[in-house]
Amino acid sequence: MGALTKVHMNQLNKNINDLKKEVNYNLARDRSDFHVHKTVRKRSPDEIKALTEIAKASLQKAKREGKFVKVGPRRIYYDPS
Repeated sequence: MGALTKVHMNQLNKNINDLKKEVNYNLARDRSDFHVHKTVRKRSPDEIKALTEIAKASLQKAKREGKFVKVGPRRIYYDPS
């Protein structure tokens, strides 16, 4: 049998806190039925600017067409029809 080592409680707690985030991430990842592949490629400044302009224009168009419905003091519903 291997030798037993004495571990102090505060060292054990420190180890748990140091590894908690990584362990929780791994558990959540392993529990999920599918894995989402995140895009690794960085966008160029021009691409970022173009996508931002497209998104803003789409939002402005939806506002003009009245597709946003206020359903509460802090809630808005987007009606895509």
